[in-house]
Amino acid sequence: MAKKELDVRVYPIDEPKGSTKAFASVAVNDLIAIRGIRLVEGENGMFVTMPQSLDKKTEEYHDIAFPLNGDLRKAINNAVLDEYDFISSLPLDKRAYHKSDPDAANSIDPADVKLDIRVYPLNEPKGSTKAFASVSVDDLIAIRGVRIVEGKNGLFTAMPQSQDKNGERHDIAFPLSGELRKAINKAVIDEFKSLDKSAERKNSLGDRLAEGAERAARSAAPRAAAAKSHGAGVLE
Repeated sequence: MAKKELDVRVYPIDEPKGSTKAFASVAVNDLIAIRGIRLVEGENGMFVTMPQSLDKKTEEYHDIAFPLNGDLRKAINNAVLDEYDFISSLPLDKRAYHKSDPDAANSIDPADVKLDIRVYPLNEPKGSTKAFASVSVDDLIAIRGVRIVEGKNGLFTAMPQSQDKNGERHDIAFPLSGELRKAINKAVIDEFKSLDKSAERKNSLGDRLAEGAERAARSAAPRAAAAKSHGAGVLE
């Protein structure tokens, strides 16, 4: 798909206590939505950051969901900043967004969407999570930290999540249609089952992803709570 259509929602924080001034949600081409994007005020002005997790071993932050090319990243940055300027100029009671049209996402045939799947099994899984995966969608958006979970009815996938102050989890990035979610779920599980597990389990990357995902959920809790209180937790 060559088009790059963006649906941008920005939710300014009324009384920011730090450098984060707003949260944003962005949907790309009616395919994937990313929540928890932050607008931060730095020394050189406002800039945009994708939702991130911390790698404990390297002490580096990594984007959980992000555009795969510079042009799309620039387009998202500009669109989010422009929307922030616009929405901040409105009175509080005028800052609502209409619900997205579900027919647009549901009209897309998942067979026409290119998926690139990478799976990293855990060396010694201690719970229901058996592996982590990275998914790129249509060479546009990458999602890291997708979990492969063993449930009562077999394997399923879970999108990367953050946890709010009430203990509720919310997807950080996710497909906008049920059919695309099913297609991603099947592609990830098929790739997991096809791996030579004895060889793949020698790779510790899956365990590092597990550690990073747990830290991301914990560290995102106050951010998620702030976003939810301003409506940023929902892209409807």
